[in-house]
Amino acid sequence: MPIWFLSEEFIMPNISLLDLDDLEKTQLKPFIKKALRNRAPDPAFHAIMGHNPELCKSMYIAWGTVFQTGNIDHKLKEIIRVQLSRSVNCNY
Repeated sequence: MPIWFLSEEFIMPNISLLDLDDLEKTQLKPFIKKALRNRAPDPAFHAIMGHNPELCKSMYIAWGTVFQTGNIDHKLKEIIRVQLSRSVNCNY
């Protein structure tokens, strides 16, 4: 079990944010452009996930499937996302 689960206080590991201008020179460029155009997901998504471009690409596609399709209104999905984040004390 990771050490951060063993203490009473949850310690979030630090992950550096990559520069979006640098990431736009990679295979992630079309995803970053679309996210900036749609204003979602937050640019920090790519700045963090860009450490692993293949995972970033897959997660972005999954995110788009969840948030941009289906029968549930996007506003409700956003409310659920925020509530889930708050329930685990995530300020992201």
